[in-house]
Formats: sequence, structure tokens, C-alpha cells
Amino acid sequence: MDLVVLTQQMINGLVNGMSYVLIATGLTLVFGVLRIINFAHGEFYMLGAYLTYYAVSLAGLDYAVAAALATLLVAGLGILANRLFFWPLRREHEFTILLSSLGLALLLSNGGEFLFGADPKYVDSPFADETIDLGPLVVTEQRLLIFAAASLVLALVYGFIRYTRLGKMMQATAQNPEGAALTGINIGWVHSYTFALACGLAALAGALVGPTAMIFPTVGNWAVLKGFIVVIMGGLGSVPGALVGGLLLGVIESLGGGYISLGFMEAIGYAMIIIVLLWRPDGLFSTAKAR
Repeated sequence: MDLVVLTQQMINGLVNGMSYVLIATGLTLVFGVLRIINFAHGEFYMLGAYLTYYAVSLAGLDYAVAAALATLLVAGLGILANRLFFWPLRREHEFTILLSSLGLALLLSNGGEFLFGADPKYVDSPFADETIDLGPLVVTEQRLLIFAAASLVLALVYGFIRYTRLGKMMQATAQNPEGAALTGINIGWVHSYTFALACGLAALAGALVGPTAMIFPTVGNWAVLKGFIVVIMGGLGSVPGALVGGLLLGVIESLGGGYISLGFMEAIGYAMIIIVLLWRPDGLFSTAKAR
């Protein structure tokens, strides 16, 4: 019986971890390529969840179509946010860009409360209440969808960065922006589609997790906190680090909540940050020293 409970908790943790990975991958891409720490990243998660909710409840779209549409729309908003809030400040001090991201976060969260209201909502999904029995283990179809969709998207993102021309332009910009510009790479274009990709990943996470948890205008605070815990653990700028850090955080949180207390679960992330910073200040997979 104890083994069943342990397995169930680990499955729940892996699913939660994959949602963290989606959020953290966008954060680490923006930092790795653009050298921007974006505190407004969680608000794009919130927008993805809300756009999916309204596309399903008001427009009557199928959940999968609504999630895909929300992801694309928020990716487009990411391009606009980059052009208005970050690209004009690219030559300014990093602290100025940081304050700009904080201002954008406040604008989006307060704008979300004005537009969507403060009442919590749930995204309606046909998979949310359907369960799959794996012997003594029970998993909802929505949670399996989260894990499968996140795994597929992350594999596609990795292939895009590693093997496509646009991905190699991202790598070149991350290594040496001035040198990349001298070789003819349009740095502005790289900034735009990198930001679009990052915001799209956050929106997809919101669309997938929305049917399993309440959504409200300040849910982005939770999302960006989890994202930063993961990227600090894995190392800013490291996509493999985001994957390992997210899964590790999800599993440890689930085990802590199941075997100790749900109240203790939220403290686990902070404890993990302290341990990692004491042991490896640059994160588990950081390449900061090499750069």
C-alpha cells in the first residue's frame, strides 16, 4: 500500500513538474538569448489560461483548439511586449530592464483583474473529470495530457533551437550578440521570435493547467515564482537545467505534501534554492562561468 501511495505521489509530482518546466523554459530562453530577467512572465501564463477559458466558455470552441489559439495569441502579445517594453531598453542598464518587466507585470495583472474580474474560474476541459486506472493508480486524462503535451512541445523546442536556422541564430545571439549582428543576423528579429516562443510556452502551460486549478488575475505570481525556483536550480540560460529542475521540484513538492503536510509543500522550493545556491551558486547546469 505504501508503494502505491509513493508511486501515485511521484506521478502527480512529474505532472506538476512538467508544467513548471514549460514555464521555466520560457524564462530561461529569454535570459539565455536576450539577457533579460522577465518578471512579467507569469502574467503571460495567466493570459493563456484566461484566453482559453473565454474561448471555450463564450466562443464555444473545442478545448484543444482554444488552447492552441490562446498560445498563438499570447505569443503575438509577447512580440508586442518586447517591442514596447524591452527592445527600446536593450542598451540600458540591466536594472532598468528589470524595472520595466516589473511594471509590465503590474500592468497586466491589474488589467487582467479589471477585464476578467477577481472571481476564480476553471477552464472547462473534457479531459478534466475523466480518469484512467493503472491498476491501483488513478490519473486524470487532463494530467496525462499535460505531461504528454509538455513533453512533445519541449522536444520540438529543443529540436528547433538545435537544428533549425532560426535556432542557430538564437544560439549565435546568445553567445555574442555583436558578433552575430556583424555576420548579418537580424538581432531584432531574433529578439522578437525568442520572446514569442517564451510567452507562447507560458500561455500553453496556463491553458493546460487551467482545468486542474483555479485561475485568477494574480495567478501569474505563483507561476513566475515556480519558474524562477526552477531556473535558479537548473541554472539561468540552461534548457536541460530547466527540465531537470522542474521535474525535481514537482516530485519533491508532491512527496513533501503527501508525507509531511500541504502547508510544508510551498516551503520546499525555497529550501531547494538555498541548498543549490550553497552547493552550486550558478545552478546545476549553468554555463555562466564558461561565458
